Amino acid sequence: MSRSVLPRAAARLNASRVLAVDAGSRCVRVLLLENWFGQLRLRRHQTLDLHEEGLVAADELKAHLQSLLELWGRPPIALALPQLIAVAQSVELPLDPQTDPRQLIAGEIVKLRGASDSAIAYDFARLPARDPARARFWVSFCQETELRQRIAALGLEHEDFRDLTPAANALFTAWNALHPDVAQALLVHAGAQETILLLVQDGVAVFADAFSGGGQALTRALAQARGCPEPVAEALQRKTNLFTGGERVPELQTAVRAWFDELQRQLADDPHARRLQETGDLARLPVFVSGGFFEAPGLLEWLRAQTGWAFEPWRSNAPLAALLPERGYEIALGAALQALGEPPQPISLLPEDLRTRWRARRARQRLELASAGLLLAGFVALGFALAQNVALIREKTALRDKVEAALETVEANRALTVELLDRFDIFRPLFERQQFTQDTLHTLRRLDAARGDQNFWCVLIADQTSYFSHPPAGSATNPPAPATEPLRARAAFPAATNPPPARPGYIAEVCVPDDLDNARRLLSALVNDLKKDAVFARVDLLSEDLRRPLADPKVLLPDRHFAIALDFAATEFQPPPVPRRPRAAPPPRATRTELRAAPAPLAPGDRATSATRP
Repeated sequence: MSRSVLPRAAARLNASRVLAVDAGSRCVRVLLLENWFGQLRLRRHQTLDLHEEGLVAADELKAHLQSLLELWGRPPIALALPQLIAVAQSVELPLDPQTDPRQLIAGEIVKLRGASDSAIAYDFARLPARDPARARFWVSFCQETELRQRIAALGLEHEDFRDLTPAANALFTAWNALHPDVAQALLVHAGAQETILLLVQDGVAVFADAFSGGGQALTRALAQARGCPEPVAEALQRKTNLFTGGERVPELQTAVRAWFDELQRQLADDPHARRLQETGDLARLPVFVSGGFFEAPGLLEWLRAQTGWAFEPWRSNAPLAALLPERGYEIALGAALQALGEPPQPISLLPEDLRTRWRARRARQRLELASAGLLLAGFVALGFALAQNVALIREKTALRDKVEAALETVEANRALTVELLDRFDIFRPLFERQQFTQDTLHTLRRLDAARGDQNFWCVLIADQTSYFSHPPAGSATNPPAPATEPLRARAAFPAATNPPPARPGYIAEVCVPDDLDNARRLLSALVNDLKKDAVFARVDLLSEDLRRPLADPKVLLPDRHFAIALDFAATEFQPPPVPRRPRAAPPPRATRTELRAAPAPLAPGDRATSATRP
């Protein structure tokens, strides 16, 4: 004997689905229910009428179910077992903390099953007890041989089962979900060959049983009374009210009375129902009916009138009412809800091998889910890195565009600078002459100011170009040397072949009548005073070898005659010391692609003509 209980953690997964199967003798109803992050969703449902579909043979039914499983992705199965092969009952046991309830329940099952030695699959759920000294349990069990025969008859022995529950327990789970506010009720589910009874007290199931008898017995009675085939009688029973009015069939009424008498006998065997019958509360108890037996027109009204019981179909405004697609799916819905959720009285009769297979599937699914999570995390990280790279590429592209725009601007500025300098070269001589004139006038004013209180006079003021254009002393008046004395001629005129450099500025020759020491001090003070003027870049005495005999000897004092070189500071108007090459016309502006391959432009200091006054 083994107790089979599904892991409750499996029912709390975020996303799962189950295919509930309710296999009757006439119809097989399948329902695919999904639990998506706590939200139950009805995905698909289908009813297989074995007679209409021509699936009377067992092999045909197996093949059809296999094709349906393949089409729906082979989800795990929750099978509702016929209540005729299972026993469900509430039992009360003494409350003993030192005794394991499993041992007590196993002993009770041995008493209930009799002398059979076959393996038993059982499960139990604890119920609230009225007596504090006793514990009450909802117990259900079934022989494993009958359970496996039922699975083999459907061709599902190789499938993964999530739950196996008796039909009465599935019926109570569905009823409790759709009628949570009804605490006292009698549930009756009548199919073609089986009728299930379930007594509910204080919101829990306390008694469940089943007996043979249902819609097929009514069909046979009608077929015998009318003398027609059973398919014709079944179609007539579904369309016509045969219990009241002129078309009533007494044989059909007799069959329904026999069915009701059997229902009462089954209830009389339960102590809970007997107590209700003794107090008269059983007749006033609401009776919720389901199944194809009660689809005959006029049957419920006739039963109310004949028995006085409050027969009524299931009606629900609960949020889960949308999960019941149509009448007849109550057991299938209850089996799916028990497999996916936490029902009030969970009962699972899975044998050990099927439970092990289900756990292996759940472990595989968890591994696949973890792998999918890791893969998703990898894709998220890859997407984040890709977004970062795209942003970096965009940033670099923007920087490249800015650099290209800057290069275009630099090229445009360079071309404009070349053009402006070319235009400036046209007016440069004018500005140069003007600047030279200003510097000349300034030089004269400075020399005149220095002469005011000093004992010297100027005997010559000449610009350096004119001054150095004359030959030095002793060479201007001498005739050319004979051709037979070339070396002596070269020695006599050393400056003729290597003239001194002429700079923008003047040569001032002065005479100082004082003695030699005073003259030198005066010249030193004069030179130092002129050096302070920004107009002059260099002020210094001119050496004897560079002097030219241009002054009138009458105004000169021997040994008191000196020459001072006054070099003007360089200005932007002066021509460069080395002649520039003629500028070519500025090239047309290059495109961005050509600019990438072009050499770097010259720095501002690289231009030979850029010179400013300090």
